[in-house]
Amino acid sequence: MAAPTFLETGHMPEGFPIHVIHTGEEFNFAAHWHEEVEMVFVHGKRGRIGVYNQVYELEQGDGLIIRPGDVHYFLPGTGKLTIILFRMELISGSFIAENDLLHTKKLFNKTAVIPACLSRERELVRCVDALVAEAKIRETGYRWAMVARLYDLIVCLLRAKAPRDEEPIDGWQITPSKKFEFIEAVCSYLEEHYAENIKLEQIAEHIKFSKFYICKLFKEIKGVTLMEYLNHFRIIKSEWALLFSESSILDIAVNHGFNNMNSYNRLFKKYNGCTPTEFRKKHKTMSAKFEE
Repeated sequence: MAAPTFLETGHMPEGFPIHVIHTGEEFNFAAHWHEEVEMVFVHGKRGRIGVYNQVYELEQGDGLIIRPGDVHYFLPGTGKLTIILFRMELISGSFIAENDLLHTKKLFNKTAVIPACLSRERELVRCVDALVAEAKIRETGYRWAMVARLYDLIVCLLRAKAPRDEEPIDGWQITPSKKFEFIEAVCSYLEEHYAENIKLEQIAEHIKFSKFYICKLFKEIKGVTLMEYLNHFRIIKSEWALLFSESSILDIAVNHGFNNMNSYNRLFKKYNGCTPTEFRKKHKTMSAKFEE
């Protein structure tokens, strides 16, 4: 079942191509899309943002890039956010070199998580804060300053993804950027195979690390164990099935990597404060509205 969509317009004040939005402690918003790039930064404890049928579970300090035209929505449990919207016309001027323009278009042509550790390493937080300050204070020339600060932010994002000029090494050099590459590789594997009965040995073989090292580094970076992350991801994916499918709860549990109902119910209640059955009933009205 497709999520409801509507085109969101009129949110760029006075035609200016950059807009900064601050949300409250609890923020929910229905599925929508617009022509602007959207960058979301989480200031509350967490942010639960859906893009099509993918739900991103973000922590404080994390960010998310949402490309123009993608249907997205904000789920219950989302805290304070800073949202930056801008039009692609700002980076498509004729003075931009073709190669730089290509890299920039690739950056904003997919949904991408910006982990808090990367934000700190690349001073993204400073760039965001500077842009937000200009939008708030509105001193003379603030619009020019906002465009300049947006360019600063884009450069930081581009350089965060750029290859480093360093000598080849055996294994991984444990730097912040390498830790980010590691977490990307592990999380990508978990999210691709979450419905399977994943063994730690399989992950170790895929990543080419020892089981001990994977567990140690994953906990260091994410703050949770690998299995906690995997099971939480499974719960998030199952929420969508509970809301927008007619499958039985047992089938949903099995199809999302759980061996039995007891473990599924226990973990679901841990993260949502209710059982899957209660969750489905609670959101029945919302689902009915989506079907209209």
